[in-house]
Amino acid sequence: MRILEKGRGYFRGTHKGAEIEIERDHDYEDRKFYIRVRWKDGTYMYDGYSPEGINTMGEAKREAIRGACLDEKAARAALSAKEGQKP
Repeated sequence: MRILEKGRGYFRGTHKGAEIEIERDHDYEDRKFYIRVRWKDGTYMYDGYSPEGINTMGEAKREAIRGACLDEKAARAALSAKEGQKP
């Protein structure tokens, strides 16, 4: 993951061709981060609040990668689940 911009409660970087932007959010008590992941063509791969239990920026970064299927293993598992197969 390459860091483009980083600050207190904010992260913007790239990973495998996608741009990741994460902001700490205080609107919902159990949702601590808002995550956006955009592919090179501008398509959103993830755009929403982090799930419950994501409490740190590091966890939010891992969630962004997992949720956008940027990790090859996660992408295979998601595709297999969609097709009804084992990964």
